[in-house]
Amino acid sequence: MRQIFKVLASLAVLAAMCGCDRGQEQVEDVPVIPGRITLTATSEQMRSDGLDMVEFTVSVTDSEGAVHDVTEYAEIYLDLQKTPLQSPVFSTDKDGDYLFYAVYGLSLSNELVITAFNDMPELPADPQEDNVSFSHRILLIQHTGATCVNCPRMMESLKKLSEDEDYSSLYHHVASHSYNGGEADDAYSEAARNVSMAYNTSGLYPMLTYNLTTVATGTDLSEIKAQIDALRKDRADVGIAASAKVSGNDVLVNVEVKAARENDYRVAAWLLEDGIYSLQAGMSESWHNTHDNALRYAAGAVSQFSFVGEKLGRLSESEKAGKVFSIPMDGAWKAENCEVLVFVTSADENENYDIANCVLCPVGEAVTYDYL
Repeated sequence: MRQIFKVLASLAVLAAMCGCDRGQEQVEDVPVIPGRITLTATSEQMRSDGLDMVEFTVSVTDSEGAVHDVTEYAEIYLDLQKTPLQSPVFSTDKDGDYLFYAVYGLSLSNELVITAFNDMPELPADPQEDNVSFSHRILLIQHTGATCVNCPRMMESLKKLSEDEDYSSLYHHVASHSYNGGEADDAYSEAARNVSMAYNTSGLYPMLTYNLTTVATGTDLSEIKAQIDALRKDRADVGIAASAKVSGNDVLVNVEVKAARENDYRVAAWLLEDGIYSLQAGMSESWHNTHDNALRYAAGAVSQFSFVGEKLGRLSESEKAGKVFSIPMDGAWKAENCEVLVFVTSADENENYDIANCVLCPVGEAVTYDYL
């Protein structure tokens, strides 16, 4: 059905280009610029209060790489609607995901989803607007499982690492319970399975992924510290502020990112849960049976094998960008034991993305920028 409406939309624009009536105005001499059609918006999130608005832009990138704004000549459609928007502006008083696309000439743009929320978590104020010196944290992803007999060795080292004041503030930790398909593991999740499939390609357990690129099997504390030392930075390229709250059956996460260095950035939000009891194979102490930081849901995944986050675009120094995530809560998860890991990835010279910084925000709370 969607394709039928898109064809009708294309024909409508073609008629307009022939000098026919186009809504409230007569369009004459519409330029036809061949190239890639792109639909963008001032934001991909908005409040569903009927007052907040997003404004669309339709552009064409020609064969020489030049970008032309053709918004006034294009038609912008809300999915499954037969008629285009009256103007390149959208507002709504209903929650939901709204899919848009544009038609210019006989070409279709990308599809763009705008998410509207009524219960948006409020971000804390930026205490130092002119500051771009942010604390840096590495992400440690522990590939583990309650039925993995060797995994307590890694658990022991990570516990000691968290108790070491020289290292505890240098990283955040995620336990990705994926071993043996989650059999008899209450901390297992589909998200953890996918993350481990993407970043633990050897299939060996236990395993640590440092950020999203460096993988090591060693469980020795000194080796873990050496990997952290190699990745630690005096300052982060970005700072992160976040707020998270329960809204109905979801956790809404409002994120703001502030750049210290110009680059292309992406952002993701992972839901973690503490205090999950599941009998640990190979355990030698009772605390081995209680699992913290267990990955429950990974919002912002690009695909089943890439978790580098949703696009924020290119940010210059001191520039900010925001994103809102809606994370569905399983009835078995306890919101009071949950927190959200927000991480930002940045591109290298080969356009490969890795962790630039990360932060933890308990559900029901907010965190502001961590300045040096």
